[in-house]
Amino acid sequence: MATLVELSLPASDFALGRLLTAGTEMHIEFERIVPVNTNVVPLFWVWNGDVDAFEERIRANDHVSELIEIDQVEDRRLYLLNWDIPEGGFFEGFTETEVIIRSAHGYDDEAWEFELLFPSQKELTTFHNYCREIDVQYTIGKMHVLSEAGSDLLESVLTEKQREALLIALQRGYFQTPREVTLSELAADFDISQQSLSDLIRRGNEALLEHALLGGSENTPSG
Repeated sequence: MATLVELSLPASDFALGRLLTAGTEMHIEFERIVPVNTNVVPLFWVWNGDVDAFEERIRANDHVSELIEIDQVEDRRLYLLNWDIPEGGFFEGFTETEVIIRSAHGYDDEAWEFELLFPSQKELTTFHNYCREIDVQYTIGKMHVLSEAGSDLLESVLTEKQREALLIALQRGYFQTPREVTLSELAADFDISQQSLSDLIRRGNEALLEHALLGGSENTPSG
């Protein structure tokens, strides 16, 4: 059974966290993690602070082979990072299991917040044991077995903002063909940027799909 886990740990115990946010005012939010052989390539948004100085500092790091700017939306920049994961670190635990990083966010020297999806209890146990072996201390928040969601699905899988965004988008005809309302009109109703609303809708849809496709079912589909 797939298990959704929220956890946090100090940036000092997270090599990529130290690289991206240590000693800065930058905010980092992962868009996705792309597996490349035994390595992982993060795609992430950066905002707040001196972004040009951030680029210079990251590219000068010995572990970084490439930092590519992919896009810019308002004051946020999207980057792809090719880097060498230091052996024996927290991030290497992701390559030891089939964990899906649903979200990750960090800023300054504060704790990084993760939402991780493990395909089964076995992968969760493997990840936990690995972290114990390398003496990484993380704090567990909410934990939920997705296949047991039942009527609590919306509360357990979606955030309140994601649920509200999806509900209003559905009611206003955003998912109709042709659409009955634009993203700009919806964003104005929410009093947020189009990018922020787009993120809420995309992540809400992703969360529901992950529950449906990875949460599993005891019923074997026919046909």
